[in-house]
Amino acid sequence: MTAIVPRCTTIKEDGLSQHARPHLQTHTRSSGHSAVAGAAYRLGLRLYDERTQTWHDYRKRELGEEIVRALTVAPLGAPAWATDPTELWNRAEAAEKRKDAQVARDYRIPIPFGLSDAQAGDLAEHLARFIAQQLTTAVSVGLHRDADVDALGVAKSRDKVGYHAHLYFPTRQLICSGAENDPAGSGFGAKLSVLSNKRTSAGIVEQFNAKWAELWNQSTAALGLPADYDHRSYLRQGLPTVPQRTLGAPATALERKGFFTRKGDAVREIVLMSKVYELAHVTAVAAQTNQAVADVSREASVPIATPEPSEAPALLDRLPLTRRRHARSPRWEGFNIEPEIAGASTVDAAPLADTALLARFRATAPVPVTPAQHDVFARLVELLRVIERALRALRSFAKALVQHDEDQRRRTVARLDTDTALDDSRAQRAEADVRLKKWEATHRWQMMRAKAIHGKSGRPRMWRELSHEIQFDHRHVQDLKTTARTHLAELADLVGRGDTLKARQSRVTNLLRSTVGQFAQVSPEHVPPLLAVLPKDDRHQVEVLLPKARLEPDRGKAMDGPAPKPPRYEWRSAGRPVP
Repeated sequence: MTAIVPRCTTIKEDGLSQHARPHLQTHTRSSGHSAVAGAAYRLGLRLYDERTQTWHDYRKRELGEEIVRALTVAPLGAPAWATDPTELWNRAEAAEKRKDAQVARDYRIPIPFGLSDAQAGDLAEHLARFIAQQLTTAVSVGLHRDADVDALGVAKSRDKVGYHAHLYFPTRQLICSGAENDPAGSGFGAKLSVLSNKRTSAGIVEQFNAKWAELWNQSTAALGLPADYDHRSYLRQGLPTVPQRTLGAPATALERKGFFTRKGDAVREIVLMSKVYELAHVTAVAAQTNQAVADVSREASVPIATPEPSEAPALLDRLPLTRRRHARSPRWEGFNIEPEIAGASTVDAAPLADTALLARFRATAPVPVTPAQHDVFARLVELLRVIERALRALRSFAKALVQHDEDQRRRTVARLDTDTALDDSRAQRAEADVRLKKWEATHRWQMMRAKAIHGKSGRPRMWRELSHEIQFDHRHVQDLKTTARTHLAELADLVGRGDTLKARQSRVTNLLRSTVGQFAQVSPEHVPPLLAVLPKDDRHQVEVLLPKARLEPDRGKAMDGPAPKPPRYEWRSAGRPVP
């Protein structure tokens, strides 16, 4: 399975780094971008766009809080206005004449965790001056503090709230002192066409990324942090890793407000399955480690009865599973738990090696000596494997049902909020309709005059405003109805998934009841050791499922009345537990 790594993480695997990387984006007029607006947002300023005659005010992003550092740098010999954002970016807009022109480029870089505000600002400024000299253009630097919640609305820990920087620069070179004349008077010269497409820009972007990695490593090494970051992609590093897909600005904004989105649900499912895979891998490694430790301890301390030479071939097949090279599949008398457990829990993918529970049971249970005892013990081990896997599956179901109930609760709250907003919007639309009809009734002569002057389609200005208000409210009502239908569909899907989970949980519970009953029938004397080694919650669940009439160990007959309490086992530092 290929690992899915969130874009904000920084982890190590086989000595190779996995973390977020820089990204270069081009802003164009055909996409509705404005270089002045982009600079105002990144620097947290109020700038006037002379081309569109529009003010762009982002001063609410206070300097020092959301925006950590904001400045504009220019190459050597640049004119004085190159560091003035207002004049720089209005000149950049004036230099472009096409309606689909590329007006600016945004080089967004992540900043390593552990840096202070000043250190993060110095790293971003250093890289900005490097780009300014390489491209002979000005660069506006906006160092931003990351949001305190991730794209899915989950709060970050304090040490995971870092920084990112926007290095915003024009698409043309500056005309510096001693350069060619400026016939257009904009102060900009030739177009940086080498960055216009991915094929020609690959070399320059690679140079910028390598410089970013170099500065990153210098900053982290100075603080005693790992300095092994790599600007290459996961594919070039040879990592079997797929970057986590992004949500986009609209979906991210909705998720951070508590609304579910389809993109968010898809990412949540990917992250969950990745964590399940990691947990299964850890569980398998721990089981193998426990098996190795148990084997070494048992070989050193547990005596094994030596059969007669004539009995050795026959007894070899009757030895407990720990003495065999290959474990058998967990089936017993036609009972197969594989389909149910495999469908019930994706976490339980461990091999058939001894787990910690099975190792404790082997150490606690009486040591088999005779061939018949070996055969019974082998059957008990097979049943115990099934019991352990079923208990693990039930724990997974319990966690899944808790998460399902929380998702259903959140979706229900969102639906109720939407229904409330829908009722309010319908009331506003009705009020607007009443106001329009009332105005028409009291201004009949104005209506007649407008029709006489402008024809049948003529309407007074006040009537058009009231009608526009009704249309706006009507569109809002329709949007909310669409949202409400989406919530209902998602709730129906959640109900179906919940029913499926409960049905699978019920099937595994029935299988566990049957297996526990078979265990008690095969050897009632091994039930107390089993209960002694089970965790508290699992022990209570198994006790509930035990048959009320348990076989009597000495006579093999069913006993009437409640089953006797299992003896308490006392563990010692060496040797076997003694009742």
